[in-house]
Amino acid sequence: MLTCLFAVLGTLLLPVGSATAQTATTRPAAEQLAAEECAAVSEGRYAGEFTAPGQTACLELPSPQGARIAALTSRGGEGIAVAVAVADANGTAQCTESALSNGSCALTGAAPFRATVRATDSAATGSYGVHFVRTDTPQADCPVLPAGSFADDTAAVRLETGDGVFSHCLTIPADAHSTAELFRFRYAFPDERDLFPDWVVRLVDTDGNGPQSCYTHPMPGQQLRTDILSSCKLAEGKAYTVLLEGQNAPATHTLVHRDVTAAAQGCAASAATAIGAPAVQASSGENGTLRCHRITTDAATDRLVVNARDTGNVTHTLVMNDQGDTQCWLEAHACEVTGSTSYQVVTQAPEDWTLPESYRLDAWRVATAAGLAPECPRVTSSVATGYGPVTGTLSEERTAACAVLPTVAGDRFTAHVTATDGGTSTAEPALYGSQGQRLTGSTHQADGQSLFVLSLPEATDRTAYSAKLTCTNQPCGAEDASVGAVTPTSAQSGTVATLTVRGTALSMGTTVRLSGGPAPLTATTVSVSEDARTLKATVDLRKAPAGTWSVSVLAYGREYPSGSLTVTPPATGLGRYKPITPTRLMDTRSGLGVPKGKVGPGGTVTLQVTGKAGIPTAGVTAVVLNVTATAPTAGSFVSVYPDGTTRTSASNLNFTAGQTIPNLVVVPVVNGKVSFYNRAGSVDLLADVAGYYTTDGTGSTYQPITPTRLMDTRSGLGVPKAKVGPAGTVTLQVTGRAGIPATGVTAVVLNVTATGPTAGSFVSVYPNGTTRTSASNLNFTAGKTIPNLVVVPVVNGKVSFYNHAGSVDLLADVAGYYTTDGTGSTYQPITPTRLMDTRSGLGVPKAKVGPAGTVTLQVTGRAGIPATGVTAVVLNVTATAPTAGSFVSVYPNGTTRTSASNLNFTAGQTIPNLVVVPVVNGKVSFYNRAGTVDLLADVAGYYTS
Repeated sequence: MLTCLFAVLGTLLLPVGSATAQTATTRPAAEQLAAEECAAVSEGRYAGEFTAPGQTACLELPSPQGARIAALTSRGGEGIAVAVAVADANGTAQCTESALSNGSCALTGAAPFRATVRATDSAATGSYGVHFVRTDTPQADCPVLPAGSFADDTAAVRLETGDGVFSHCLTIPADAHSTAELFRFRYAFPDERDLFPDWVVRLVDTDGNGPQSCYTHPMPGQQLRTDILSSCKLAEGKAYTVLLEGQNAPATHTLVHRDVTAAAQGCAASAATAIGAPAVQASSGENGTLRCHRITTDAATDRLVVNARDTGNVTHTLVMNDQGDTQCWLEAHACEVTGSTSYQVVTQAPEDWTLPESYRLDAWRVATAAGLAPECPRVTSSVATGYGPVTGTLSEERTAACAVLPTVAGDRFTAHVTATDGGTSTAEPALYGSQGQRLTGSTHQADGQSLFVLSLPEATDRTAYSAKLTCTNQPCGAEDASVGAVTPTSAQSGTVATLTVRGTALSMGTTVRLSGGPAPLTATTVSVSEDARTLKATVDLRKAPAGTWSVSVLAYGREYPSGSLTVTPPATGLGRYKPITPTRLMDTRSGLGVPKGKVGPGGTVTLQVTGKAGIPTAGVTAVVLNVTATAPTAGSFVSVYPDGTTRTSASNLNFTAGQTIPNLVVVPVVNGKVSFYNRAGSVDLLADVAGYYTTDGTGSTYQPITPTRLMDTRSGLGVPKAKVGPAGTVTLQVTGRAGIPATGVTAVVLNVTATGPTAGSFVSVYPNGTTRTSASNLNFTAGKTIPNLVVVPVVNGKVSFYNHAGSVDLLADVAGYYTTDGTGSTYQPITPTRLMDTRSGLGVPKAKVGPAGTVTLQVTGRAGIPATGVTAVVLNVTATAPTAGSFVSVYPNGTTRTSASNLNFTAGQTIPNLVVVPVVNGKVSFYNRAGTVDLLADVAGYYTS
């Protein structure tokens, strides 16, 4: 039998003691009083009075030999407290005081039996009462406590105390209960609170035994328990007497019992669901109202998680299996159950708590005999350092997210969850073992895999989350750390090299080190693959001397020797140009060359250029790309720079929100790649390659010439006088003109301007006699004038111009050509560097360039450009904040400026364009036609003879 459980307000459903183990602890009245002094009483309540201190009363009971009785006394209020003892006709004590109070006092001696009553305080006088109840057979004066259902409380019995009444008895017939009953006891707290409540309810069957077991379910935070649930196991086919012992004071007690086995009435039935399925919605009713749900599942081996959610987290849940065994005590958090095919879930919002209008009941099947929840994705990536981050949104339509992780015994994790929508409520993480048991604390005790669940929090019906599990005893999972090959085995000094490490259980905390030079070098880990088997790290070799360096990898406190890296001398950078058919290498709209998606604010994408579109895998020093920015969400700029180098302040494209703008870029190639940085907003980027520079001795050299206009469709220069119509093409003869030789020319450098377009369109410039590709050179909207530098291969001595839509006038100014005769210059790419900014006075006086004004910039002897031998420079020139529509011409210092232009703009417009301009006297000049404008110039490289 269970020991007694006490509470502040009272003790409920105390099981009785054994009926055979009885020892008297008080003196029997028969030893002190003659039989004729004993007053005969009936079963029921007896009222007496002590008029003098120390008096003792003897009461002769009507109960026969073999009967079982209870003697209930007042626990406070009016009258005095008394103690009762029972002896037989021979004065032999029959039972203990506790047996009398719980109804298991067996009268085994000779009748008649006498009860001795005395005041517990020997000096006390006044009225007292004793309530004798026979419990071995149902009593007519103990009314039936009928069985209730969860549909309503109509079967509840209301019992009053006070005015001499301090106790009650009730009967539960043998055929009126199940083997598992839930008793509910409510106590109406009296208005007069001088007397602290004290009462107890006990249950005894006709054999003198209490319930097989009882558990009282207190509500956390209730100091005065005025509404209490007790679940009890009852013997089948046995009648029970319910004994209420309280105080002789005004009070109301309400009692009801309900079946909580699988046959329970009034339980709304629903099946267990997959994790994250919509919850069962239910109204709370009044404070204290009980609701019941029967949750069914396919097999007793299924493990369920049951949780009642409301905005205040006040709905408590009591869960019993189909036999009425308590699986989860009355509590406000989720619980796990298994071993049954149905469960009774009883919910209640405590008295005096803020009442929610409704609650949501989740009943998720987290595991079956076949394993963890099949609807949850199986994570195949490594969990060596943890799992995530994972992001998403939870709502009442998707109440949880889950994943099955490849963990092993002893793995330890901590969870980090944030609300990404600015909310204050975060998704609630939980980890379950391989059998579906919840793992308490942070230790993973399962032996094969675990289930990670993120559930909707109580306080909200929607939250966006980012969640990550961090392994605190790395590595987690089945794989131990190992390190294999590190590639490449050689890299060029003066670059930032990317190293690839192969192994297992690699992490962002894995470090690559190089030793053997003047000082050790530590690489920066930049990425680890999902399976934790490939790591990328960058090492700065810009100041590293040539030679052989030893490579080691540090992982989880161990150092793994991993071969060597040969650092080769830096390349001279001098190169010849190889024109190729214009080809699109990158389009963020479709995912060509880089991941599909706009480049966000402060974002960078890196494009592999070598080994693509006919560009060789080695020996490439720079590429010529036509880069287009389209659909930007904000005004911004884009910088194109060598991969693995530090980006400078130089920019290549400047644009406003919604604008589509192209610009030619000559960018050095490091690690076979170039990178694209976007300053603000998000933007789609396109890149079309026109050619590359190489140090392999092949290719063409460059011959700069004085910028000269070769074509103008407005006047009929070079081509017929007419706008180029939709899908129209004009072809321009370039060789044999403006100093360009008739033979040996492989490509020309043209500044092409589109003006007066009638519709948004694009223009492609391509080698004559070849099939035009999807590459474009100029993109424009109706009415806009826009220039762009074009490096285009020459076939048949000609180049062709295609217009996609509407009609447009086209102008072409030649800046130079590439030749195979070896008489030209080779190209030296350098890190893009700003040489001029009229806003700050960099390189020229601080002032806008006025109407018909000119500024001259010293370019040689700066930013790595030699003082002599430079034939031309490659500049990205930007015009910003112009006060009027105008154009800018960039031309060799000391020469006569021609009609050629490089930038065309309207008032307020910011526009860039690449310029290849001959160098005379070590300088170049900038002319502005009208209004005032600020000019910026970033150098990308130079040509030397």
